[in-house]
Amino acid sequence: MAEARGSTAGIVLAAGAGKRMHSDLPKVLHEVAGRPLVAHVLAALAPLPLDDRVVVCSEQLDLIEERCADAGFAEGISYVVQEDPRGTADALRVGLEALDRAPDTVLVMNGATPLVRSETLSALLSTHRERGGAATLLTAEVDSPNPYGRIVRGFGDEVEKIVEERDATDLERSLTEVNAGVYVFSYAAVKHVVGDVDRANAQGEYYITDIIGMLRSAGDHVGALRTDPDEIRGVKSLVHLAEIGELMRARIAARWMSEGVTIVDPRTTYIDATVTLERDARLQPFSFLEGVTSVGRRAEVGPQARVVNSVVGEDSVVSFAVVRDSEVGPQSSVGPFASLRPGTKLGRNTHVGSFVETKNTTVGENSKVPHLSYLGDAEIGRGVNVGAGAITGNWDGRGKHRTVIEDDVYISSNT
Repeated sequence: MAEARGSTAGIVLAAGAGKRMHSDLPKVLHEVAGRPLVAHVLAALAPLPLDDRVVVCSEQLDLIEERCADAGFAEGISYVVQEDPRGTADALRVGLEALDRAPDTVLVMNGATPLVRSETLSALLSTHRERGGAATLLTAEVDSPNPYGRIVRGFGDEVEKIVEERDATDLERSLTEVNAGVYVFSYAAVKHVVGDVDRANAQGEYYITDIIGMLRSAGDHVGALRTDPDEIRGVKSLVHLAEIGELMRARIAARWMSEGVTIVDPRTTYIDATVTLERDARLQPFSFLEGVTSVGRRAEVGPQARVVNSVVGEDSVVSFAVVRDSEVGPQSSVGPFASLRPGTKLGRNTHVGSFVETKNTTVGENSKVPHLSYLGDAEIGRGVNVGAGAITGNWDGRGKHRTVIEDDVYISSNT
């Protein structure tokens, strides 16, 4: 490899088996706020000036790469397999070998820590550059340190080593400063020792945490940066996944409320990380906003509404309804008990009311479908009123056909 002074690479360790998840899905692909765990990590890395990004995966590399690409993380990322899952130090070795060139610094983090912020990672890199040394790690003070590795400090408050829960003495278990699983290493220093890590521990694995003690034994300096304990929380079980989901939802809600969005009850409102909300939008309880969804100014969603990969225009209302892969135009209303299926497009000042279902249908501005109708594969013009019980039959048993209703038409009931 050619040396590139001053460059930084990022390595994400995403090969863990996740045995305590009791799931066929790789742990890092379980979702929080509409994204796989590892995609949240990649999102945190995205703003950083990294010259190389590597994700170390399990044998399900193709699936991990596909899901990350679906989440918008396809460019500039290399995915490599840890053939034999022998521990985090071995995964790091695989990641180092996959780098295009030897960087000055390597940022390493666990792929199942979705709450770590970009700002925290930037601060960790800055701390490492300012203070120097072989490594700088992210830590936190917690009330309940189990099952995290403990930070053992020595003379002058210097970090001496990290001891995993299973290998700790009673005294070490009493320590409350824990390892976040996020490290900045000098590439030269970590490359020199990673191959010497042994498996003399309770799990018989190559621990990345042992590298810290090895660097200290060699006389190298190891620094640390403390952060908010909620940021370091990782996922080891589905219980942890639910707990982290709650924290993520609260963070997302707080962000949007700070930008002028009213969320009546954040605890019962679910907003994916990929959702966009405009000022003065209002979210009622039990609203679910998922995927690439946007809600315009002064629009109201809920109560009891689910909007997926859709646009809700300004001054519109979606209440007690499901909207999927559709567009709701400005000043329109949907619900209660309406279902907009994929391909529905509502123009300005339209109304789709009680027990109405639409699919692959365009409804022109100032048109109304007030109740008890099914519109499939239809084009409804402007100023149309569709009476109760009206149906556009789009399937003849062999193929689908479109129905066109032109402007200013009145469709009577049960048509």
